[in-house]
Amino acid sequence: MKLKSLGWVVVLLLAGLAVLVLATMAWMLGLGWAAGLLGIVWGAFLLAEWRRWLPLRDLAWAAGAGYGVSVIRWLEVPLDEASVLLRWLVMAGYAVCLLFFVWIAPALLGGIVQRLRPRAAPGLPVEAPATPEMLRRWGPKD
Repeated sequence: MKLKSLGWVVVLLLAGLAVLVLATMAWMLGLGWAAGLLGIVWGAFLLAEWRRWLPLRDLAWAAGAGYGVSVIRWLEVPLDEASVLLRWLVMAGYAVCLLFFVWIAPALLGGIVQRLRPRAAPGLPVEAPATPEMLRRWGPKD
């Protein structure tokens, strides 16, 4: 992901926040709604990778991060009277969940798309640079 400007970072943060709110509502409605929203987010990421649309890919990545935070909120465990070690283990589990939605899942989806996507069209042919022999035979006025 390239950070192009402060405005683009704000757009990405707002996209992540919007998906966080939508996913939280989807979790309240049921697992089917949450799975459908995840399918839409990852489908947008796959489409953006397939078509090489970098802005849509970045937005889908931010949406996936927001969805990951909503999964953490859904899995929230009450730890009021738990030991310190158990609290640290639960926080490590939350970090692994966020790590999955931010890095692992996009990398796996991107790798799948790169294997299935046809090769890019070759660029325009470029004239080879002049060899020393050509430079010796031709003067600067040629």
